[in-house]
Amino acid sequence: MQSFKPEVVVQLLDLVASNFDNVVIDMPRFWFPWTDAVIQGSSKLYVVSDMTLPCIRQTQRLVSAIVERQGVEQNPQVVINRFERNSNFSGGLKNSDFEKAFGDHYCGGISNNYRLVREAVERAMFIEDVNPGSNVINDLKGVLFEQASGNEEQETSSVFSFGRNLFKKKSA
Repeated sequence: MQSFKPEVVVQLLDLVASNFDNVVIDMPRFWFPWTDAVIQGSSKLYVVSDMTLPCIRQTQRLVSAIVERQGVEQNPQVVINRFERNSNFSGGLKNSDFEKAFGDHYCGGISNNYRLVREAVERAMFIEDVNPGSNVINDLKGVLFEQASGNEEQETSSVFSFGRNLFKKKSA
């Protein structure tokens, strides 16, 4: 991954973006020379963290690094994966702890429903096809659509939208 040139990564992602409306990129843990280019070309940036103190601290450092390197325009949003809502009673981390830790960058948590996710993976199905009203689906909708409703529908000017604009049909 270190040998990839940023230009090659941008060209590859530009090609992918020209063929798909949504592209999800699972970034590696380490910062590579092309990481900045991918982040700059992103129209939405989510940082997913587990619900442990070491992960929270690492995520705080990562969000700070992104804002420092890329500016506040990128506005990385933090999502807590495998969120345990009952931790309020067990003395564990609470939603308010994440709000304090990440401030405006915190956008929510995805419930820990290991059985459902495992079943979907084993059956090679979407979670929504296994259980459409599940807590995982509702949480995902809350995180994704709440974020989308806050943003006006606008044409992206990202690096990756360039290729997509080349293939749009012009209306007569």
